[in-house]
Amino acid sequence: MTRRRLLQAAPAAAAIRGVRGADADLVRAMESLLAATLTAAKDSERPIFHFHPPANWNNDPNGPLFYRGWHHLFYQLNPFGTALGNQHWGHARSKDLVNWEHLPIALWPSTDRGERAVFSGGAILANDGRPRIIYTSIGHPQPEQWMALPEDDDLIHWKKFSGNPVLTAFAHGPLQVNQWRDPFLFREAGQVYMVCGGNASTGRGGAGQVQLYQAAKNDLREWKYLGCVFQPLERETFNIECPNLFPVDGKWVLIISPHRPCEYFVGTLDLAKARFTPETHATLDAGDAYASNISRDEQGRTILWLWGRTKTPPGHGWNGVMVLPRILSIGSDSFLRQRVPAEFESLRRNPKVFPGRQLGNEPMVLEGVRGDALELQAEFAAGSFSTFGFEVRRSPAGGAAAIVTFQRGMLSVGNARTYVGDSDRVKVRLFVDRCCLDVYVNDGAVAQYTALDANPADRGIAVFSRGPSNVQLESLQVWEMNPATFSLKHFHL
Repeated sequence: MTRRRLLQAAPAAAAIRGVRGADADLVRAMESLLAATLTAAKDSERPIFHFHPPANWNNDPNGPLFYRGWHHLFYQLNPFGTALGNQHWGHARSKDLVNWEHLPIALWPSTDRGERAVFSGGAILANDGRPRIIYTSIGHPQPEQWMALPEDDDLIHWKKFSGNPVLTAFAHGPLQVNQWRDPFLFREAGQVYMVCGGNASTGRGGAGQVQLYQAAKNDLREWKYLGCVFQPLERETFNIECPNLFPVDGKWVLIISPHRPCEYFVGTLDLAKARFTPETHATLDAGDAYASNISRDEQGRTILWLWGRTKTPPGHGWNGVMVLPRILSIGSDSFLRQRVPAEFESLRRNPKVFPGRQLGNEPMVLEGVRGDALELQAEFAAGSFSTFGFEVRRSPAGGAAAIVTFQRGMLSVGNARTYVGDSDRVKVRLFVDRCCLDVYVNDGAVAQYTALDANPADRGIAVFSRGPSNVQLESLQVWEMNPATFSLKHFHL
């Protein structure tokens, strides 16, 4: 029986009982996910242009890959509920990074092989031009790295390598690596490499480290351990998740998720010595984003993916999104620039332009702007001691779900603060998507995602300044945003 017929023939749990093995587990997961879509779709606060699964919980982006004209995004998914657990790999594809087609669950735990969860991982093209996924398999005495291969050119169906695991903790010899997970793959000088995170026991207590490996076979079924490629200097980094190591603009970038806001380092990589040497270091996103991953497309763009936490209450049928994808480059100061892909401009409608003006101490409520899906672009001229910003999802009474504040060279949104520099000119780009807010400052020198908790009726925007009236709003333009499409046409087995 084909997979599509299997799902169609087993619409209820009673019918599933006659199906054995992994297929029964997959059908059960797909049915649970489909059953939650109606509840999720009814929620008026669910974002409309941030990527999200059909329903239920998502977290880390996994194995993003551009292949045969499609951006493929995999992600951590709990098909059975709206809290973390039951880790599967969800899957979707897009031609433009904006509009998506949901595809069947790509990977699920092989319970018949002792697997309890399918944790995060990466994807890459092997030497035969075909993709490979490598992920952390959970359920064994120690985590293991397993591989999966596509069964079709559309990458809709995947099978796990019969020779799994392709890498175990025994590769480290006497070094004990705890919390060993989240493989990320990259290619350099014709060779394929992989980094994994974790906590390494060094004899003086644990320390967060990034471990480096090289493929010993072209089909990626064997690997050799090269050593610890990076360890942060500060002692408080006891574990590292989701390491990404990749080249951009002639430099190497390492991103880590150390159980606090993601950090990045720009520097050099010596593969012969298995050593990454940082030159600059900064916070990637100080807000509610976590667990990065990286892909590259046919234009040569380096695309950053991040999990966006949300404040979704129970009973809404969903929890979590992906932060808007970001195009990465390195500025002349050797720090990252993070910009929104130009493709998102296709969602704009009903533009409104506001003339420049001197801001006073009373908030400037934007007349004719009421909505929960908006893009704003503004430029300010202000003294170094000025305080100004935006009130987002503002109520008629003057409350706001978020206040975006610039003061003394710092950006503040909620409890998150980021240094943006001492320039007397500040360029701001905001994306409001119901319960999600993305803020970009000075052409992506700073980027921050924030989860909002707003009353559905609170849909206003205001610009404000405080203190001495020395803030000039130079320009301001606002667009309403159309919803992206999230098709279920191919969400079947």
